[in-house]
Order: sequence, then C-alpha cells, then structure tokens
Amino acid sequence: MSTVLVFDIDRLSDAGTDRFRQAVPAERRARADRFHFPEDRKRCLAAGVLLRYALLERHGLPVRDLVVARNEFGKPFLVNRPGLHFNLSHSGRWVACATSATEIGVDIEHTSAGAVDIAHRFTPDEHAYISAAPAGARARRLVQIWTLKESYVKYLGRGLNVPLNSFSVSARDRRPKVLRGRLDTRPFLKQVTHEGDYWIAECSENKSDISLAELSPEDLLAVC
Repeated sequence: MSTVLVFDIDRLSDAGTDRFRQAVPAERRARADRFHFPEDRKRCLAAGVLLRYALLERHGLPVRDLVVARNEFGKPFLVNRPGLHFNLSHSGRWVACATSATEIGVDIEHTSAGAVDIAHRFTPDEHAYISAAPAGARARRLVQIWTLKESYVKYLGRGLNVPLNSFSVSARDRRPKVLRGRLDTRPFLKQVTHEGDYWIAECSENKSDISLAELSPEDLLAVC
C-alpha cells in the first residue's frame, strides 16, 4: 500500500499551533505569517510539521537532513536526500503528506471546490465524464477529475508549465489513469474519498492502492 499521512487542523489548539510554528523552518514560518486568516496559517504550519513527522518517524532521517529547497518550477525537494521525494497538499480541515523513493504528487480537495468554475481548463473527454453525472453530482465529479490532474502536475514538478488542458485523465473505473498528454513516464494514479467530502489523489510510480494514516496532535507535537 502507498500510505498518505493526513492531519485534521480542527484538532489543533492555539498552544499546539505555537509549538508547530517554532518547529518549522524560518521560510515556512514566514509563509504562514503572510496569511491573513488563522485557518490558513494553521494549514501551512501543519503541513510543515506533518512533513517533519514523515521524515523523522517514518523514514528515520536525522534532523540535519530536513533541509528543503525548491526546483526552478517551485516544487520542494530534500537537499541532502535526493532519493527521497515528498509532496504536500491541504484543503479545508485536512493536510496531506505523501513520500516515495520516486517522484510523487498528492492533492486533496473538499468537494465544495466543485462550485468553482474551472471546467474550462479540462479536456473534452473530461467534460463528457462530468456532464454525464446527474446535475447534483457534477461538482463532485469535477473535483474528482481536478485532484487527479493536480496530482499528476505535481508529480511532474513543472508547475504552470503543464496546463491542465494539455493532458486528460480517466476516472471511469477503479484504476484512474492518464489517457494522453505529457507522458514522460508511466506513473500510476490512485484516488480515495475521505470522510465523504474530500477527494485525495496520488500520482507516483507505485501502483499499489492508497492507504490513509490519520495522525493526532500528540503524534505531531512529539516531533516539535
């Protein structure tokens, strides 16, 4: 199984948020401080600590190897551990972190995001899949497609250089896939729902299904 770590920021106290702030690198603290709303700051800080937990507890890295930089397109990577890849995402209450020995992309979105009109950035076959759903389910399908596409773009690590309409994905069966487009490699798409209101998609070279591991505030505070 491919394990994605998830954390519910609604369980984080103000004191815990302060601890998280002290534990993350200065660059992430500065990024969090730029957010106007407290919930946005919480998500940013929690993502940094969730990554810290994954690297320290799941992969056994020493603290000195938790140095993160970004490639020319903005995708973060570990400076001292080029063979270990990670990706972060957050939406609503939830923050997600995925790690892999190969490139990886993860995306989480609340189904309410389907109210945003982004379908014009999709391909005709994706439009057809969304439109085939009953009217009340179309926003949910839109987010299903959106998370799959975002996970693939994040896997490629080239940011806005990969427009969402430059490739298409299929979600018609249990094994989502990239149908056509920028197929530099043959990654696997995996997707699950969480709490009924969120879609989580992962793109990697690991074809096994996704398993979610929900962490508690105590789990994350232990690495702060």
